Amino acid sequence: MFLINAVNALDSSNWTEAIVGYEDFKIPPEYKNPYSSDFNMYEFDEDIDVFTIRYVNPRIMDLYGYFLEHNSQIKKVNVEGHDAIHFMTYDRNDGANNSKLWFSAGDEFYYIAWRGSDITPTIKEVVKSANKSNYNKTEFYSILNNEYNNYKVVNAIESQRYDYPQNDKGHHSFVSVGSNGINFGVMS
Repeated sequence: MFLINAVNALDSSNWTEAIVGYEDFKIPPEYKNPYSSDFNMYEFDEDIDVFTIRYVNPRIMDLYGYFLEHNSQIKKVNVEGHDAIHFMTYDRNDGANNSKLWFSAGDEFYYIAWRGSDITPTIKEVVKSANKSNYNKTEFYSILNNEYNNYKVVNAIESQRYDYPQNDKGHHSFVSVGSNGINFGVMS
């Protein structure tokens, strides 16, 4: 039994680190020189699907809603103690399968994007390098479900914006979602 576990272990001692959002993530050597890196994202290549870690809290509602509606395969999984959602789709432009793994670390939400349809030992090690989630399984999925429900409401309101004549060019409508609920109206 010990020999099997030792063979499957991944040595990440030579990996670099990158801060994304509020987490310090280990970065495998093959992705250590990023195309772009800032507070919200570590992007290895100009093509976001090659390898990216993204802090999603600022845009959790629209990103999660979009992913639910535009990915062909979605699985609830647990990766290194993190409840997660694995999105998979085939990209005709790239001619490749692409994955995104949504998970939380502390109170924050992140995703990792990569080429392929399997959660590899490398991806598991990146997830493992993040702090444990402060949410239990029920809370994690409940937060994401609430964000998706907000996404559907906002999109329904936005789609109706063009159903009415726009007589006054000095006004515009708005939709916002916050801790006090969903607000919409017209501003001058």
